[in-house]
Amino acid sequence: MKVRDIAMVLEAWAPKPLAESYDNVGLLVGYPDMEVTGALVNLDMTEPVIEEALERGCNMVIAHHPIWFGGRKRLNGEDYVSRTIMNAVKHDIALYACHTNLDNIRTGVNHKIAQRLGLLGVEFLLPKDPEKTHGSGMIGRLPNPMPKAEFLQFVKDQFHCGGIRYADCPLTEVETVAICGGAGSFLTQAALQQGADALVTGDITYHKFFDNEQQMLLLDIGHYESEQFTSELIRDYLSEKIPKFAIHFSKTYTNPIKYF
Repeated sequence: MKVRDIAMVLEAWAPKPLAESYDNVGLLVGYPDMEVTGALVNLDMTEPVIEEALERGCNMVIAHHPIWFGGRKRLNGEDYVSRTIMNAVKHDIALYACHTNLDNIRTGVNHKIAQRLGLLGVEFLLPKDPEKTHGSGMIGRLPNPMPKAEFLQFVKDQFHCGGIRYADCPLTEVETVAICGGAGSFLTQAALQQGADALVTGDITYHKFFDNEQQMLLLDIGHYESEQFTSELIRDYLSEKIPKFAIHFSKTYTNPIKYF
């Protein structure tokens, strides 16, 4: 199995053209024709993840988040990004990112979040094409309406949150739920327009919390927390498509945020 073979399987699922313009997806480090001894899947590409790959005999890391986005003028070990890239190159470890292209497909990141919440009738929150084959975020409904406090606790339990930051509203029950893995506050107006009782996402800044217009709950559960099951999603997909190939689920916890 070569790097290009694994890339082809991933890109048949999450085509690179579906990624956002600012993104950096696909093969970031390594040769397409390199033989792969094993692939390690994690949400992130960090120094400890590279070390784990070495320890476990893997020469490919597949992650949701790319290690860098824009152009870099130097690789000199002055920051974790350059050290991670240098270590990967030094040890012939290929780095592959499957990011917003995986966010924007029907069976991607947001589908996994919807499953965790048990949502029914799930559709794209903001479709990107007339046929609604891909888009940003998703919206669905809970099997039964939940009292607001019960819903907040349910989300906290399902995503193992250290805490939830949220903007409140007068609603007493939650039934229609919009979701977006990662930073999804740009979808607040779309969620309001589609009658969502709550939007579950991450990375909401102070001023963006006002955008709920006190008409729906706006939950910031954390970037990592919202996307933590993406590694599982990628591993399961590859294991199904390449059942005899060594796909390893990373044991490295990469969330840098702690709660006190």
